[in-house]
Amino acid sequence: MSRDYIVIILIWVIGIIAYLFLTPKNRYRKVLFALILCQAFVWVSSLLHVKYHLLAFPVREFPKATDVLVTTEYFFYPLLSGFYIIFEPKRSLVIRFIYLSFWISGLTLMDVMLVKYTNLIEYVQYAWYLTWINFFCVFVVTNLIYQWFFKDSAHFHIDKEAVK
Repeated sequence: MSRDYIVIILIWVIGIIAYLFLTPKNRYRKVLFALILCQAFVWVSSLLHVKYHLLAFPVREFPKATDVLVTTEYFFYPLLSGFYIIFEPKRSLVIRFIYLSFWISGLTLMDVMLVKYTNLIEYVQYAWYLTWINFFCVFVVTNLIYQWFFKDSAHFHIDKEAVK
C-alpha cells in the first residue's frame, strides 16, 4: 500500500475519532450541520479549481467518479470547519478574526504538507496564499450562514419539548 493511501486512511481515522471525542455531546448535530454546509462551498470551489487547472488530485478514491479527493475536500476540511465554528470565541471581532486566522493558517499548513510530501494534491497554477484566501472565504461564509441558522434558539427548544 502506498504512502498516499495510508495518509487517506489516517485522515479518516483521525477525523472520525476527533468527531467522536472532541465534539461536546450537545453539539454533534451542530458540527454535522456546519460540515454539510461547508461541504457545499468546498465542493463548488474544488470543482472550479480542477476545471480551470489550478489544482490537481493525482491520487483519488474514486477516479472514475470525480476529479477531486473526497477525503480532504468533502470530509476533513468541512469537519475542521465544524470544529472551528463550535469552538469559536464569542468575544470581540478582533479576537474572532485572530482565531479564524490561526485556524486557516494551520489548515493551509496541512494542505501545503500534503502537496509537498504526498501525491494527493498538486498545485498546478496555484500557491499556498490562494489556499489561505479560499479557506478564509469558505469558513467565513459557512460561519455566517451557521450563525444565521441558529440565531433564534427558541425554535430549537420547541423541538426538544416535542420529543419528551
